[in-house]
Amino acid sequence: MNPFLKEFEDHFRTGFLSDLEQTLAKVQHEKVYACAFGTDSDWVTLFLAVNTEESLARHISDMKEQGLYDSEEDMIYYRWGCSEYQYGDDSHFNHISRLLYVTEDVYKYKDDIIRIIAKVVNETADDVFARYGQTKADITFFVSLTDDELAEDTENQSVRLMTQPGLANEFLKRYDGMI
Repeated sequence: MNPFLKEFEDHFRTGFLSDLEQTLAKVQHEKVYACAFGTDSDWVTLFLAVNTEESLARHISDMKEQGLYDSEEDMIYYRWGCSEYQYGDDSHFNHISRLLYVTEDVYKYKDDIIRIIAKVVNETADDVFARYGQTKADITFFVSLTDDELAEDTENQSVRLMTQPGLANEFLKRYDGMI
């Protein structure tokens, strides 16, 4: 394995488990439905974002009160736009972002990075989630680009690699019927 990819996997494995457990502890009385790994179009940052059904309902209520919710498209955005997620802002992925930033042409590794993220998620034991009242099989995992037209393609590619097929198929249909 390429030295950069080996280092990325080691850092990601350690950071993900730590951040996941910290986040799950905060939301153990809520129902996690999504866990996203956000990055930018250059692939030089990485962050964890988690949302729950309860935090989504609170967020939508707040957006309605502010007049910022009035269509099905808004619902889709608030449900799946990882920049709207309510948990994960204290992620420890800074060391990973530093590694990505100093790596020359890190973009060329994007498919490998997605595969590594999926591998680590898939290898994370179900009991890690169960300790916090969650079920791994009920969570949609995906990688998202926060500033790129290719975000949907990246999300669709990655969700297939790390999410149960039934949930992945529902995620893939999230824009069906939209104009």
